[in-house]
Amino acid sequence: MKRLFLIALLFLTFWASAQQVEPVRYEVDRWNKEQDVHFQSFDEQGGIMVVETEKTDKDKNRLWSFAVLDTSLYELRNDLIPLPEKMKFVDSGSDDHFAAFLFVNDGNKKASDSLDFLVVAFNRTEDSYQTFWDKWPEKTVPLTVAVVDGTMMMAVNNKGGNGSLFFYDLSNNSFRTVTPSISNSFVLFQATAFPKERCFVVAAKEFENKRFVATTFLVYAPTGNLQGTYRYENIPNAALGRMVFRFDENRNLVVIGTLERETGRKVNLEGVTDNFDKESVGVVWMRFVGGQPDSKVFLFKDMPEIEHALTASDRVRVREEKLKNQKKENPTRGEIAFQFLTPRLTDFGDLTVFAAEAFVPYYHTETRMSYGYYGYYGGYPYTYTVFDGYDFFSEVLLAFDRDGHLQWQQSVKFDNELTYDLYSHAAENACYDELVVASPYRNNLRYVSFDAQGQALMNQRNEKIAPIHGADYVEDEYFAQIARWYGSRFLIFGSQIIQNSTQPKARRTVYYLQKVQYE
Repeated sequence: MKRLFLIALLFLTFWASAQQVEPVRYEVDRWNKEQDVHFQSFDEQGGIMVVETEKTDKDKNRLWSFAVLDTSLYELRNDLIPLPEKMKFVDSGSDDHFAAFLFVNDGNKKASDSLDFLVVAFNRTEDSYQTFWDKWPEKTVPLTVAVVDGTMMMAVNNKGGNGSLFFYDLSNNSFRTVTPSISNSFVLFQATAFPKERCFVVAAKEFENKRFVATTFLVYAPTGNLQGTYRYENIPNAALGRMVFRFDENRNLVVIGTLERETGRKVNLEGVTDNFDKESVGVVWMRFVGGQPDSKVFLFKDMPEIEHALTASDRVRVREEKLKNQKKENPTRGEIAFQFLTPRLTDFGDLTVFAAEAFVPYYHTETRMSYGYYGYYGGYPYTYTVFDGYDFFSEVLLAFDRDGHLQWQQSVKFDNELTYDLYSHAAENACYDELVVASPYRNNLRYVSFDAQGQALMNQRNEKIAPIHGADYVEDEYFAQIARWYGSRFLIFGSQIIQNSTQPKARRTVYYLQKVQYE
């Protein structure tokens, strides 16, 4: 039976000397809960770790550590680069030659202030860094960064909607600004780089009188030239939500996205991209051939296995609704809906697996007594709502063939504690002839594997994450996440408080990277 091996630190002794073979855990000290720490993967070439340090230079610029790591998480080089204070990391991207990191000035308080941004670019071929900065108009909202063929594309939304694309040639620092030509008001929503196809795909939500009516997909070359425009109009009472993109063997654009119910209400175009409150009732698969969408809609209520992905209370509600419909007593719509985080795609043999993590926000109410300003009057109760956090209770998997037919649907449940932040808790990867779904939790890794027919090959397994030192004890853990890396490897990362009385520093707070491999 294959399993996930948490590769330990191994040492071989030759001629009375120790040689480190596979260091698979990398740690940096955490000095502040708000400290920025990020990792940009280079796939089979390793990656780069970006850490905000507590050090400053003589000009009071904050020093950021940029550490290049190989696939054994061995540090190849480490550079301290000064950035102005109050710079916050936004996003990063890389290709075979460059990695680019976008930072914005988080200290501007006035609404009229322009937004300063700074880019740190690492030339992977020449093993050197360069930086450049500029300004965006007031109330600009940066969306994402993507890199293809040495060109970094930054997508931003402007004040009151609409958006712009900035194409920076990282070889010579030249840039070009492009404003998409769309007949309606729009908000840039998602953007993805495709190195193999040498292009960027950008999704924009269209609005008429502040009502969401359609989604336009724009394909750009690294030069900023528009290669294709595709449009998907909302179906009655429903619209595309979070999406993922790919190209088929004939270079036709394929989009798979969640289907969200639309109320038809007017919306404020500012902040549309940060809205995760809407519930998804299904998934849409579409392929654009000759500019027209060939689409298929799959509703969750029509999927026989979807009940396994529900919370206990929703499962009871759905069964009660089915009984009422069978007895024709006050028939209800019987709809099944989820709140989803941004979905992911995994190629699994001839199938494409769409995965999205479902979460639900929890609240509780509290009642207090108020006795007036001086306390002379009779008290009266008042009630308020307290947010407890998000519960990521399930991951929904849908496997599609090349023509968009749903071959199977599965779900995986991981028990997670409530968190106040929205972030990914799981990852998927096609390892050999199996699809592995894994999630870290409390210094352990839970995982399940499926075959090509969607059948689970094992019950949920649990492996302890190996520490650097044998006596390390994890006292607490924050923001534990996992991402597929390369081949059958995954990367676990997060923050931990570790106790070890045998070390000079008995208690340490670290941000860590941990490599795991499925074999």
